[in-house]
Amino acid sequence: MKKLFFSVLRGAGFVRLVSWWHRDRTIFLCYHSVTKWPQLIPHEFKLHTSASLFTKHLDYLQRHYRVIPLGEYLEARRDARRLPNYTAVLTFDDGTRNFLTVVAPILRERRLPATAFVITKSTSEREDSLFADEWSPIDDHLHLSWSEIRSLASTPGIEVGSHSHTHPDLTVVTRDEALAELRDSLAAIVEHIGNARPALAYPHGRASADVREMAASLGYSCAFTGELGANDAASDLYDLRRVVIAGDDDPDTFAARVSGLTWWYDRLRAAFKRVRAFALGGGEPATCDAGPRPHEEAGFVQMKKPSSESIP
Repeated sequence: MKKLFFSVLRGAGFVRLVSWWHRDRTIFLCYHSVTKWPQLIPHEFKLHTSASLFTKHLDYLQRHYRVIPLGEYLEARRDARRLPNYTAVLTFDDGTRNFLTVVAPILRERRLPATAFVITKSTSEREDSLFADEWSPIDDHLHLSWSEIRSLASTPGIEVGSHSHTHPDLTVVTRDEALAELRDSLAAIVEHIGNARPALAYPHGRASADVREMAASLGYSCAFTGELGANDAASDLYDLRRVVIAGDDDPDTFAARVSGLTWWYDRLRAAFKRVRAFALGGGEPATCDAGPRPHEEAGFVQMKKPSSESIP
């Protein structure tokens, strides 16, 4: 029903109108796994996107947006330079091997940049055994090795960032544990690929004010939360927002996500639920604020690692 709703709105031109409204903001898109598996992999968080659907997403992006490297966004922020309207950045979390065998060849063919965020302990545990350059089902749950990451990092347009060392929720571990997660991951990236100031994607999209301060003080160039929305010139570099793409997003739903229409949809839905709960005698009165909400509250795909049960 939701897909039909977005299809109708796109056909009526409403998606383009909302996109125009957000035209001066930078949209960061977050994928996890892109697979060549012929059928969508069942997974409760819908983190696996088929390669055929992924290419349709890119078709839309290339028609309507200017896809830039994360580094260009950061350079513009440093120089206080305004980016062109309709700017987007591609990011990929977890560092699964299908980024090398599925995503990178597609991006290279289209000359599109992207940033991959890797879990450094999982990467360090991957032996540098030889695997074929072509995709195989194991790539959907096998992590990249350091030699593969170095190869990717040397490819024009591909940047590599941190997704922490072991992927815990940094808001529930102790302060020392959170600091070690960020410090050890940064040290591994510096050691293996020489990037002294990589970007960071907080595990599960969650970060407290203390965690954000740690990321800044350790020297990360920026950091992404799971807050839903886009970013402008005033956005906190250590509290950047992203739009997570679900594995079953058809082109109409994808267009709605990128435009910002789904942000409004989910906020209105959340407000309606709070109004209903209040009317039935429980909860707090709803407020229809336009500010970003945590990913879980917005009802979007949560930013969690795929479970072993999701692997074919």
